[in-house]
Amino acid sequence: MNVGPRLLCLLLALATALPVAAAPRKDKLTREKEEKGKPKLTLKADPAFGFTPVNVTLTGHLAGVDLHDRNFCHAAVTWVRIDPGQNERDSFRVREDPACVHPDEQISVATTFTKTFDLYRPGSYLIRLEVQAKDGTRVVSAYTRVEVLRVE
Repeated sequence: MNVGPRLLCLLLALATALPVAAAPRKDKLTREKEEKGKPKLTLKADPAFGFTPVNVTLTGHLAGVDLHDRNFCHAAVTWVRIDPGQNERDSFRVREDPACVHPDEQISVATTFTKTFDLYRPGSYLIRLEVQAKDGTRVVSAYTRVEVLRVE
């Protein structure tokens, strides 16, 4: 029994399969490196659930931005709220668009954003935060869910 050709075929098969198997990992690492330098926005709701009416405080945190970046100094902030039974097209939006009018040496980028909503209707509310820099760069948080329960 000649093992040489079989072993050679097995080695060739492994050699061609290994780079393909390693490719997704490389792509994932490349994506992580690219995203590491990009701004990120997280959003938390307090409380995340409660009985109607719920007074919810939302806190967003912006990371990955230089605190002296003129582009993000007084960036536009939009709070997007999707009420129970609505879709994103029908969402309630609150936009805050402050002006940055101070000299370069006084530039200061806000990294924490807060907003309070009173939620009266029972159901699931989805809320997200969008920050838009002066050059049009948008940083968007994931949706945060707030559950409003009916008092029985």
